[in-house]
Amino acid sequence: MSTHLPVDCVIAVTYRCNSRCTMCDIWQIKDFPEFKPEILSTLPASLRDINISGGEPFLRVDLPVIIRTLKHYCPAARMVISSNGFATELIVQQMTEILKIEPHIGVAISIDGVGEMHDEMRGIPGGFDRAVATVRALKDLGMTNLRLGFTIGDRNANHLSRVYDLSRELGVQFAHSFAQSSEFYFGGKQNTNTLRKDLIFDQYEYLIKKELKTWRIKNWLRAYYAFAMRDFILSHDQPLSGAPGRDFFFLDPAGRIYPSVVHNVVLGDLNIISDFMAFWLSPDTNKIREQVDALRLPVWMMCTARTAMLRNPIRVLWWVFKNKFFAK
Repeated sequence: MSTHLPVDCVIAVTYRCNSRCTMCDIWQIKDFPEFKPEILSTLPASLRDINISGGEPFLRVDLPVIIRTLKHYCPAARMVISSNGFATELIVQQMTEILKIEPHIGVAISIDGVGEMHDEMRGIPGGFDRAVATVRALKDLGMTNLRLGFTIGDRNANHLSRVYDLSRELGVQFAHSFAQSSEFYFGGKQNTNTLRKDLIFDQYEYLIKKELKTWRIKNWLRAYYAFAMRDFILSHDQPLSGAPGRDFFFLDPAGRIYPSVVHNVVLGDLNIISDFMAFWLSPDTNKIREQVDALRLPVWMMCTARTAMLRNPIRVLWWVFKNKFFAK
């Protein structure tokens, strides 16, 4: 498989977190090193999508500096900040400054159920109301690039359709992921999959049909992503071949570069990389990629799916065509 400069990445700016999620133990990590914003100047201008994640990204007081650095050195990249939305005042304060730097930046607020279900999943009493209040406050700032981010797991699977409907009520986008396991991310949390197949099928069928009923190509592609996610959950097989450590990478708060959040193999350290292209295309990095390929770890999440779908446009568009216009 050929190697080129990456186009997609997830950057965890901190592992500090103010939630207690059932599917993630990052909040238990203490005193994890955090990179200085200036190391991001080494990142390639080839990046087209950057997810700023954590932990809770807004707990970094220098988050606007991080955004400014990324905007300068990766000018073509679309950026989205993933947040639990609990610290409404802090988030609004930070976003007021960030929007001056990058008016088109997006924010994804995690909602893992309606009402008490979300509070149970996130371990914070009243968390649902606080997260929804943050969405409304960001809309009041004039933000239009907003979405709810739902993470499906054993406890909350039947709330997928309800959170999707909530996103429509709030007038924001909907994104979702599956509670996967990792040896080093999610605080090393190992999530077991005991989801009922009939429930998963019905919930995703609802989502897929809703997205296909629209007349927006972006929603049709989200329908395919949901279709593939359903297959991934039920079969544990990766729907489309990805390119971990080639098309995309994960950067941890210490500055270490991984192929993805589930591949526990360090490709390099951004703190000591002076020439990203030379590092990314080097024979030594290619040897590490061979170790990654040998692991054959299935993964399906937005950052990996996006590039996998771009690699397989005919297959994706044919599925959309059949299911949009000919499905019963």
